[in-house]
Amino acid sequence: MKFKLFFLTIIALMASCKDNKPATGTFGATFDTKDAYALTDALNNYNTGKDTTYTIAGTIDNICQHKGCWMSFKDASGKEFIINTGEKFVLPASAKGHKATAQGKFVKDDKGKISFETTGVIIE
Repeated sequence: MKFKLFFLTIIALMASCKDNKPATGTFGATFDTKDAYALTDALNNYNTGKDTTYTIAGTIDNICQHKGCWMSFKDASGKEFIINTGEKFVLPASAKGHKATAQGKFVKDDKGKISFETTGVIIE
């Protein structure tokens, strides 16, 4: 009897960890995608001193499998670029490879590394 109860508890825990979110949709704030920049173009504008809200588009190269708190695009050179949700909302772990558009601001840390703090993501 104890074994059956233990076994059922393990199955319930495994089922609760499964990502049941659809791989597409709007996560966080809603926004218009029509004026989205390619990541490289948006970075170039930011690096020339234009500190503003950007809408960037790309294909999800990687995504946080633990909490869904970040995703990444690759820039034109093939380097991974992190887009962070700040844990304000959760992205579906199954969205890798999907096209996505994110709105937010570029942030430079004290070591000069640039990331993107997003307020919303639309995954197609």
